[in-house]
Amino acid sequence: MKRPYTAAYFSGLTADIRAQLPDASIGTDIIVGFPGETDAQFARMVDLIESLPLTYLHVFPYSDRPGTAASRLSAKVDGNDIRGRGRTIRRIAEQKSAEFRRSQVGRTMKALTVDDGSSVVTGNYLKIRISEPHPRNIWVAVNVESAEPLLGRALPY
Repeated sequence: MKRPYTAAYFSGLTADIRAQLPDASIGTDIIVGFPGETDAQFARMVDLIESLPLTYLHVFPYSDRPGTAASRLSAKVDGNDIRGRGRTIRRIAEQKSAEFRRSQVGRTMKALTVDDGSSVVTGNYLKIRISEPHPRNIWVAVNVESAEPLLGRALPY
């Protein structure tokens, strides 16, 4: 796909982010089934994703777009394989997201009230339902009490 970086570079980058910001939410986009992607390459991608401190994955199944360089490539991946690979990566994504949410239980962090004031969004992009609504668009401290579903208690900031 002509990306200007390697898996090793990306791995090092995510490790550096995690080392400097232990509670950072780290996300990335993943395209599955790009022309020429072999089973072995996909397996290496799965291994890499599982090893990285990612918390959010946006998974895209490859599809041809007329006029693009990729649409002219041969070795197209079968549509059923693309869908299966997408499901595999989405399962990993959900596991990583759930693991990250569980790691935040018991923490208190700064958050902004959103929607009708019954939810907050934290600096690491967790949307948490709070037990008592607060006015919308104010900063509160939220104590994360549950990961599934994400529930918390807002405290004065």
